[in-house]
Amino acid sequence: MSELFRALSSVFPKDRISDDEVVLAGYGADAAIAPGSVTLPSLVVLPKTMEEIRHLLQIAHRSRVPVTPMARGSNIAGMSVPLQGGVVADLRLMNKIIEINEDAAYALIEPGVTFHDLSMKLREKGFFCHLPTAAGGSSPLANYMMRPSGNFTAKWDPDPLLSLEVVTPDAGIVKTGSAAFETAGWRARYHCFPDLTGLFANSYGTLGIVTKAAVKIFDRGEDERLVLTTFDDFPPAMEYMKRLVRRNLAESVTFWTWGWNMFHEMMLSKSEKMPEVMLKPDQKTPPPGVPFGIASARLSGYKEVVDAQEQTCIKIARELGGEYLNNEEAKEKHPGCYEYLDSYFVKGIHPKPGEESQIRAGLHLPGCLLTAEPSKLLEIEKFMWDLAEREFKPPYFYRALPYSHGREFFFAFVVYVTGSLIEQREYLLHLKGIYGDLYRNLLRNYGGVMFRYRKDPAFFGMTGSYGELLRRIKKLVDPNNIMNPGMILF
Repeated sequence: MSELFRALSSVFPKDRISDDEVVLAGYGADAAIAPGSVTLPSLVVLPKTMEEIRHLLQIAHRSRVPVTPMARGSNIAGMSVPLQGGVVADLRLMNKIIEINEDAAYALIEPGVTFHDLSMKLREKGFFCHLPTAAGGSSPLANYMMRPSGNFTAKWDPDPLLSLEVVTPDAGIVKTGSAAFETAGWRARYHCFPDLTGLFANSYGTLGIVTKAAVKIFDRGEDERLVLTTFDDFPPAMEYMKRLVRRNLAESVTFWTWGWNMFHEMMLSKSEKMPEVMLKPDQKTPPPGVPFGIASARLSGYKEVVDAQEQTCIKIARELGGEYLNNEEAKEKHPGCYEYLDSYFVKGIHPKPGEESQIRAGLHLPGCLLTAEPSKLLEIEKFMWDLAEREFKPPYFYRALPYSHGREFFFAFVVYVTGSLIEQREYLLHLKGIYGDLYRNLLRNYGGVMFRYRKDPAFFGMTGSYGELLRRIKKLVDPNNIMNPGMILF
């Protein structure tokens, strides 16, 4: 490692390379790592250019030293934790918005750009971007590389990625999509040859380091509106979301159960104390006067069209047993929830006003994230409630939203663990044991597919010849398996 440090010191100045244990400790874990399981890297480097990353991977490839890329560090699932040591490439200094192309509706960004930076710049120009339920300081590029789970996945194409620039250990610098042609720009995912953007998406840094990405941006429209409806059960809410998306009534719609909506209230109040009502044993039944869930829909376009769409949405909700929640009533009864949803769906800016206090109040785990066909998701919802009642401590809650014209639905069943990591160590290990085979069972029984890879080699093995082909590709671009081996994907 001392030889590696000397070699990398010829590439990185002293203020952007470190082997100090105090510095390294900050990279050894995230919220998904149980106490006592920290693995420190040997070195941390902070690149500023693609050329620096190229030299880094060449040196690490020769030395067979693992490299773990990290964009902004707001991770909650262990994907950027250097579980096999080596070098962490912290990309936060690569933070340029290189281009906002209003003509072709894309933005060219680096991995260190934040959602807040991009959203604010796009708002000035009359555009918005896809937002997940992450912090405003998170990286759009990193999130989009993992198939995002956010607010514009229904009407719009759920994949925001277009072209990429990727540095690989053995295949050199690769540009995908239209960027493969020097004069074609970054506008397109597909051209006349096979799609390689999709190869690097969902690879979690195991094939190379993405240094630039062209991502889709969307016109805001003359009128933008948040339409809220309440439901007392999940099946009618599912049907409501399908109709809105398939009949072109809304750009996006998401259903949030009451616990998630109260979590939004906590963020507004910046309370460090969990409300007692969120800890009640029966998590399926909401408190008196609180709806089981709220469906939030974004409408935009010309005002006359939006007026008609809003009335139609209300009509459909009532036909299905739901009810309209006008914005003024929502502001009065659910101020935190309204502020979050309005900012998230209409303003196109991550609010997260009290996120720091929520981290002090508890640990928000990713829980079970998957996609499934609509009818199967209804069965999965029942299964997860039963499982939670047996194995989870309150609070727990979920959200669901349609993908790709409602052909499948995204589902996130989340456990919110209160107290410190140390106090809850045994419970966290218990949850880890439950999740150990949960995704495999949901796939076998309901066709539900793990939304993001959760370090289960057996799940990858269930892909058959697909997985075998991907392993061959991996050997071509990273024969020494230095790229993020802690993901346990290959």
